[in-house]
Amino acid sequence: MDSHDSVKNPEEKEYSSVCVGREADIKKSERMTAVVHDREVVIFYHKGEYHAMDIRCYHSGGPLHLGEIEDFDGRSCIVCPWHKYKITLTTGEGLYQAINPKDPSAKPKWCSKGIKQRIHTVTVENGNIYVTLSKEPFKCDSDFYATGQYKVIRSSS
Repeated sequence: MDSHDSVKNPEEKEYSSVCVGREADIKKSERMTAVVHDREVVIFYHKGEYHAMDIRCYHSGGPLHLGEIEDFDGRSCIVCPWHKYKITLTTGEGLYQAINPKDPSAKPKWCSKGIKQRIHTVTVENGNIYVTLSKEPFKCDSDFYATGQYKVIRSSS
């Protein structure tokens, strides 16, 4: 047996889908927060599609559930209310504007920093919204703020 087999990466856990609410409720509010297997997520309903991601921004832990959704270069993004970081709803990529300094007439263009925010799967069944945590094995910058002291959802107990 390989000694690495006994050490599991937390992102490799098998997580079941968790019911987080009713479809009618999120369609009204366009967003909701939930705790799924001890991980805080925000679920958005935007342009007829559902998106879920870690609730805290990858950059500095800002509360994404309080941000505005805007389109940049044809991509819908949540804009972090703390530092205005732009994160695509579908892939979790961080976007920024860049310009070629050697070309004075160049216009800024939107570029990707790569996947920074962990995205989770949303499914709808019989009017219920379910979230399944990401099984992607790579580390995401937002993982740092997804546990421990950075939690923002307070339990009612």
